[in-house]
Amino acid sequence: MKYGSHLSQQKTEFPDAWQAHFVDYDSLKRFLKTQMVDTSVHLATAFPRSHTFAWNADPSSDQFADLLGARLARVSSLTPEFVRMLDAEVTKFNAYFVQVKDATKAKIGRALDPEHMPEVAELEAALGDLLLLERFVFLNFTAVAKALKKHDKWSGLHIREPYLMRASGLPFVVSTSLLKLKPELLARLTAVLGGKHGVEANDIAPANRPAGEGIEPTRGALPSDLTRAGPSANLGPLVELMHETQTVMVSLRGPHGTDIIGGVLSCLSKHQCQIVDFSLSRLHHDVTFGVLVHLHDRDVDLFSDLAKTAQRWDGTLSFDVQDAQLKASKLASAAQYALSEAPYAQRAKYMATVVNERGLSP
Repeated sequence: MKYGSHLSQQKTEFPDAWQAHFVDYDSLKRFLKTQMVDTSVHLATAFPRSHTFAWNADPSSDQFADLLGARLARVSSLTPEFVRMLDAEVTKFNAYFVQVKDATKAKIGRALDPEHMPEVAELEAALGDLLLLERFVFLNFTAVAKALKKHDKWSGLHIREPYLMRASGLPFVVSTSLLKLKPELLARLTAVLGGKHGVEANDIAPANRPAGEGIEPTRGALPSDLTRAGPSANLGPLVELMHETQTVMVSLRGPHGTDIIGGVLSCLSKHQCQIVDFSLSRLHHDVTFGVLVHLHDRDVDLFSDLAKTAQRWDGTLSFDVQDAQLKASKLASAAQYALSEAPYAQRAKYMATVVNERGLSP
């Protein structure tokens, strides 16, 4: 499914008041498709592989120089226009995020107030609002990242990393306070549900239990007691949302050997990502390290950290948010899944092995 269709489908699950504040991904893509055709200054990929750039001995009629000059002129005019359009979209959804974040934080604060005894419905509403806002940010951030990727492909420029780094100071990226409240909210909901349905006090994680005692909720995790404590009308959809994972491919290439690997792994560890698969190639000091990860929180701050890591180690960063999420059941037998899904008919397929201290592993 194309991301535009995916975004349109996801938007139907949001209230009407939110609709006008989404990034207009279709208009950005339409601008690129209609205005930036045949403008790429990356000539090696802009022409068919069979195309030959011939040497012209007459400097006065150098078609290569004229071609490059014409493309540079168009890109130098259209790229700033595209950036201004994108800035307007980012400003729009970031402003709405700030507006909704304050209301959501106030609602969660009341639900977590130790002097207040919230009902299940109040806790479910607060959790639902938090998850909705989290999805809103990630859908819009993905739209921005994909629009930048298309721009870079069609223009031959590489502005995605610096643009995302430029946006990394905006509230929708740095507002991690709501993510930190999620475990407390889940624990409080677990405790209330446990009290209503007779779950043992030792089996739950009350919001006021000191850290380190009993069960401590982890960021991005859904306490199993939510499902054991008994269902309610609104809990099922919330459980499904909490179990959703977003699949992202990340690759970093650079000349600093294992520091490239360490930089990526540090970012993934900081944001508690689950590594599903990886690839590694090294030629002398030049390393390319790629990972396929699951994000259990839609924490877009991961991407700004990756961009900073790429800048620190002189690396080239690429990432892609997967439209079709890979399911854990498909990944249970990774080798079989990879071979069966290879999109090449009547061709030999090979499975790679990795050498580690325990020998060879598929």
